[in-house]
Amino acid sequence: MKQRIKIYVALAGIVFIVSGFGKALATFDFARLMTLYAGDSVSLMAPLAIMAEMVVGLFLFFHIRLRATSLVAIVLLSALTLVYIYGYFFRGIDDCGCFGAASVLNTSFVFTLFRNAILLYMLADVRKNVNRITPVQTWETVSVTVVLCITAFISGITYNGEDRLDFGSQRNQYVGKSVHNSVLKEFASTSKDSTYLLFAFMYSCSHCLNSIENLKQYEPSGVVDKVIAVTLKDSIGERFFETNFKPNFTIRHYDPQTLLRLTRSFPTAYYIKNDTVRMEISGELPCAPVLAGKIKRMQ
Repeated sequence: MKQRIKIYVALAGIVFIVSGFGKALATFDFARLMTLYAGDSVSLMAPLAIMAEMVVGLFLFFHIRLRATSLVAIVLLSALTLVYIYGYFFRGIDDCGCFGAASVLNTSFVFTLFRNAILLYMLADVRKNVNRITPVQTWETVSVTVVLCITAFISGITYNGEDRLDFGSQRNQYVGKSVHNSVLKEFASTSKDSTYLLFAFMYSCSHCLNSIENLKQYEPSGVVDKVIAVTLKDSIGERFFETNFKPNFTIRHYDPQTLLRLTRSFPTAYYIKNDTVRMEISGELPCAPVLAGKIKRMQ
């Protein structure tokens, strides 16, 4: 095999693997993106699409049936590119979501097309210059199987969601503390004569989303004077959220490093009175009357 072809195969395989694994880490977001393109029913195909991308990437990387695999890769990449072009011009979707959770790798519309064109050229060159089928080694079969099992497991978790996204935060760490003497001051400006609910959530967390209708009751019913929601920057998630939930409260977006200084557990809410955190609520939010009762008993 020519050295050029070896390089093309390795690069294309890595791109497919990184793209597939990135989507597996945020399958719910990828499914939401598919919904924006073609409706709810298509989103059910998200896990299958991720696994197909991983299979193609791994087969390329390990030189498994390169001629057939390169053809499948060309068809898959061409289809994804056409869908992206359609979404960009007819649906106003400017975020390709190509690399899922590794959103830093997502690029502009023009650069995405340029990158895909280069990949298609390399894959076409691979298919043209590879004729011999290389025997598959046992260790390669085991490696592919293990990676696919791990990907499927992660994709299942991030697609269905768990009870709550929890990365080991300490519970009730701010209760009794002043907002101005804690990290909460970076997320909310408070006044002593007002009450607040600071709600930390993620667009990809199903139990966070299940809390939203209750959260929308809090200001109108007078349970608190102001609701402030904080979450990660996510243009796709924000568009989906605005369309489906129509929030009546303030939402502030932060980068992961900043938000995770507040909490590593989602959803989590903080009831603030007299510039002091009086209550921490972990998990789904209660309805307004229930929360009002908890606040009354606490006083």
